Amino acid sequence: SSKNLFGTGHPNMHVYNTLKAVYGEKYLKSQLLSIIKQTVKVDEIVISDDGSTDGTFKIISEIKDSCDINIKYHKNETPLGVCANFDKCIKECSGDIIFLSDQDDLWLDNKVEVTLNWFKCNPKKEVAFSNATFIDEENAPYSNRTLLETVGFSETAMKYFDQGFQIEALLLHNRCTGAAMAFRQSFVPYLNIDKTATTKNELPLHDFTIALSAASKQVLGYIKQPLIKYRVHTSQQCGLGEWIKTPPQDEILIEPLIPVDRFVNYVLPECRERAVFGIKRLEYIKSHRKIKVLSHIFEYFKIYGSIAHRPFFYDLFK
Repeated sequence: SSKNLFGTGHPNMHVYNTLKAVYGEKYLKSQLLSIIKQTVKVDEIVISDDGSTDGTFKIISEIKDSCDINIKYHKNETPLGVCANFDKCIKECSGDIIFLSDQDDLWLDNKVEVTLNWFKCNPKKEVAFSNATFIDEENAPYSNRTLLETVGFSETAMKYFDQGFQIEALLLHNRCTGAAMAFRQSFVPYLNIDKTATTKNELPLHDFTIALSAASKQVLGYIKQPLIKYRVHTSQQCGLGEWIKTPPQDEILIEPLIPVDRFVNYVLPECRERAVFGIKRLEYIKSHRKIKVLSHIFEYFKIYGSIAHRPFFYDLFK
């Protein structure tokens, strides 16, 4: 079957004056080489350059001339921002499975092979996110914690996630990192990317909205095995550097990731009632209004049709 890689190429956009030109070119070559040497060869690499000013084009040209993989390179005349650039690049991909990629990480040699086997074994799943380890600017290990541990995707969380509580698992914060994500071409029409976000401080980013769309359809899955080395460095435009060494405390995680009136815009209509209920539960826990307990139990029963599962699931995904 046809494989496909999607990379942002270079996030050194003109609109971010604080980023230095050395950022993109420093890691781009090693990332591309890690993709090219996969145990299962990719069919194409699609790169969307959102306004680089360094040696990005030269690096890509040299690699393109030295390998037999179809490398498509596009440079935006006007910077689009992170999410719009990802959206544009995804739509340029033609393969059956699309892998998202940032330009500063490293892929393990078997990433494509493991991911394709996962999709083959899970024919009803449309989107997958994998685990990762962390490296620093010099490729040295950055933390003894994995990516899934860092975002709070514990064994308990996985258990309830597998039982269908996918939307609930995403209420507090995103568990699905874009750099470790892949999805079927058939899911592209459902991605629902908010193209207005341009930095990590303007949530939600593309990976979160993709995850919400997939969770709405119950077609989101995970691979516990680390498949990339996620790089942490001072020039990251978007990343988990602030969380890795000192993850947020539980009391902070009681706050929903984004307001409920925005959250429901990124899930499919049939899941909006669950999303609203889940965030109401978070607000209740924060306010400690015990008089609301009984009404929440009835509302839970109304929405889910059973109280076989633990009704107050807010703390299952920390």
